[in-house]
Parts: sequence; structure tokens; C-alpha cells
Amino acid sequence: MRWVRLLFGMAILLPAAAHANGPEPPCASAPVPAYGAIDGPPAFGLWSHTDLSRDGWRPPACLGWQGDSRLVAALAARFRSPLSLGGLAERLTAISHHPDIRFWAVTRHEWRPLVERSWAVNGPDAMTQRPDPSAVELTRGRDFYYAEDAEVGGRAVWRLHVVERSDSRIVLTSENVTPIRIAFVTVFEPGSLQVATMLQRASADVWDLYEITRAGADSSSFVSGYGSSYLNRLDAMRRYLAGLPTDRDPPVAPQ
Repeated sequence: MRWVRLLFGMAILLPAAAHANGPEPPCASAPVPAYGAIDGPPAFGLWSHTDLSRDGWRPPACLGWQGDSRLVAALAARFRSPLSLGGLAERLTAISHHPDIRFWAVTRHEWRPLVERSWAVNGPDAMTQRPDPSAVELTRGRDFYYAEDAEVGGRAVWRLHVVERSDSRIVLTSENVTPIRIAFVTVFEPGSLQVATMLQRASADVWDLYEITRAGADSSSFVSGYGSSYLNRLDAMRRYLAGLPTDRDPPVAPQ
């Protein structure tokens, strides 16, 4: 979700990104990167196509992703919240609030909104607006659609899919339905920019959050050099979900 502006970050290779064998979402094993301390800074990782190919990494079956990846970023965190899973899930799907969430734009050296405008729609044609998905609607296997107007890249339509939903865990994925273009260049073909969010209860008021995003093989080679923006956008959603100011210094990837 919310990802066109990721193209205008600056590439970084940070020590925290050096994880062997690629990222590992918490599907059936311990996550990589691992969750950090409660309410502490997130752990994160960044992998290039070269890294992933060397390690023989493939997208986990639990997410339903296929094919090779140009770049993958992941973030893991543990935080306290008095909200129920339903309340947190509604924050995850509060599409109309995306312009209120801010992330650190490294090329501008300032906090910017994720998108200029966003709204839920009734289908991939984006003709009819609807309310943001409610917690009771977020049932396993259901699809939702939303549209975004980005500062760079214009309008794109996205599909939100509920992979898993239980009393203590929810897994959501999102991918672009329409191409994402900058000027006359298509940087993301349909389905080539994907995001997954996995949220589960760790104890009474503690939650484990794992976010992973990837640029697939059908994306432009141009996108593979902008890892910092992937990470900053993931962290913006973490802060929003945890009830923190999204523009609080320092950003996870300052440059």
C-alpha cells in the first residue's frame, strides 16, 4: 500500500539489513529479522536481487507471491496497544487516512504524506467510492480495492487481500492492479509491487508486527536502487499502527 513515492529515496545498505538467507515472515517459523524489544526501535532488513539469488530465496508460500524479486525490504517490531485486533486491523485498512501518515523523504530531507489522496472503491475499475473496510468485513479470502493519487506517479488502483484472520492474528497483502508510471515510463507493471502485513497478539496488550514489501521481476530496474524509501514507508505504517507520531525523529533510514 501507499508506495509510489518509494522511488525517490536514496539507496542504502545498512548493517541491520545483513541477514543470511533472506527475509523470513512469521508463517511457520521465527521471523527474520526478529522482533525487537517491546516499544523499542524496529529491526529491519534490505535485500537486493543479487543477495536473494545467491541465497536461493523465494517468496514464502503463505503470502501467495510468485517469481523473482528485484528488491525486498522487511521490518519487525513489538509494541504495546490497548486496542483489540479489530481496532488495529481497522487502522491497517483505514485507506482514507493514508494522506495523514507521513514518512521521511530522503531526497527532500523532510517529512511528506504517503499519498495526496486515497479512498476505498467497490472494484478494480475504481468507479464507485465506498467506506474504508471495517473489522467485521476483514474475513479470510476477501478482496478489497482502493485508489491513490500520488504526488509522483499519478493514480493507481490496488487490491487488498485478507490472507488470514483469527481472534489473535491477521495477515493482509496488497498489490497494484494498474500500472504505475512516471512520465512515460512504466516502473511497476500490474502486480509487481507487493506489500504484506502480519500482526499477531504476543500477550494481553503486546503485539508482534512484521511488514515485508518487494519489487517483483516485472518492475523496472530503476526501482532497485531506492531501498531507504521502502524502509521509511514500512516504518511510517508501524508508527501509525502503534499510535505514535509518524513524523517523529529519527527516521529509520535518514539517507
